[in-house]
Amino acid sequence: MPPRYQLLTTRISVHRLAIRTAQSSQRTYATESDLPEPVVKNPIQRRKGGDLGSHLPKHIIPQNVYIPAYPYGDYQLYKQANKGLYADQMIQFGNNVSRKTETKTRRVWKPNVLSKSLYSIALKKKIKLRVTANVLKTIDREGGLDEYLLKDSQHRIKELGPLGWALRWTLMQTPEVIARLRADAAALGVDQATIDKQWPSPKMVKEQREAPGAVSFDYNNDVFAETEGKEMWDPEDSRSDGNKHFSRLEKEAAADAAREYNRAVIAAKRYLERRRVESIEAGIKLAYIRAKEREEATTKSKTELVEKLNAFTDQELKDLKLRLKLPAKIGETQLRKIAYNQRRRQLISEAGGYEAWKEARQAEWKASNMHVPENPDVETLKAEYAKQLEEAETAATNQSLSAERREYLVEQMNKADRAIRANMAGGIPDYITATLQEKFPLESRDATNGNDLSGLTQGEGADAWGAVLDASKKPEGKQPNL
Repeated sequence: MPPRYQLLTTRISVHRLAIRTAQSSQRTYATESDLPEPVVKNPIQRRKGGDLGSHLPKHIIPQNVYIPAYPYGDYQLYKQANKGLYADQMIQFGNNVSRKTETKTRRVWKPNVLSKSLYSIALKKKIKLRVTANVLKTIDREGGLDEYLLKDSQHRIKELGPLGWALRWTLMQTPEVIARLRADAAALGVDQATIDKQWPSPKMVKEQREAPGAVSFDYNNDVFAETEGKEMWDPEDSRSDGNKHFSRLEKEAAADAAREYNRAVIAAKRYLERRRVESIEAGIKLAYIRAKEREEATTKSKTELVEKLNAFTDQELKDLKLRLKLPAKIGETQLRKIAYNQRRRQLISEAGGYEAWKEARQAEWKASNMHVPENPDVETLKAEYAKQLEEAETAATNQSLSAERREYLVEQMNKADRAIRANMAGGIPDYITATLQEKFPLESRDATNGNDLSGLTQGEGADAWGAVLDASKKPEGKQPNL
């Protein structure tokens, strides 16, 4: 026997073995775990049920309701910022300068744009957005996407851009955010009537929609749905059939009113910046009074530009296309604009710079228009505009004015009063509502709830949150990208 086996005994002790009986040797399977459910679930484990996917903004923002226009307009220089949250960040150009030879090399700096799916607590959905790294850091600091979008500061509104503005409006239609806004307004001491008008709760909206005589808007068919107890053939009201589409005149009137209000407010702000008036209200009145003069000046400027564009001959356009290697299918109007810009650059270069070219143009204009008086100073213009305002305010009783002039001033002052009230309340929607109520008293009955547009958008009691829920589903037709 080898030595390494000598220490082994010839018989193994039985009492040292763990012998299992036949019953204990059977394998058992537990159907339910006896362990308690963990308090904190595994975050890595994929969850089941619910709306877990990420949604594009065009599937979140409703496309069939009126959203107030973004006050700062679209981005014109870096247009991809219109489809994301960029916070005014844009491409920048500069140089890399060598330390040894001071050689300059052109380079660009682009925003660090990320594609992130951010969760909205109010909408209970993930929204796939293009955000910059700075905006993402701000969202984390604010406490989430909802808090970032709902902040009231002017700087934040300017950061949002068109897409952020539309998402903000969508959030403000949810019941949770409406309750929050109502509580904040009550804490600030706002009276209950104003709160109910500006931020109606879903229960109030439902009661208004179900009230007798209420007018609700059908988002699917773009029609009014009457709840009055009238027969469909009742001759007293030809528009109570519930299936009547909005007339072309109503839509044109709403579009004209929105355009008119925008132009008046922009002109009023310009008057105020140039110290022509003392307040924005006086600026709005002056803008409506001088609407004809401003329209004539715009028409004259456009006519002069068309004449300058038509001054180029076909041969000049052909030579320009060959010299700049422009595409063969370029439009004639666009080609004439390029030719005009090229000639203008050449004149500026020959004059020695933009300021010198501008002074030469002003001197040339004065020489050719010697009979036209020079521009008056600020105080003279201010006194003249104050005189026009006084004349317009007393036009209804001033018999020295002609009938046509008196009628025009009275009409413009009525529009100015509507614009001033709308500017203090909801802006364009309130102005359009008041305009439609005056032009079509039967068509646009009952003013809407402050921020909604009657008739063409949604009537009193219409549920904007219901439209948001409908728009969150995948649409049948193609929707515009936002």
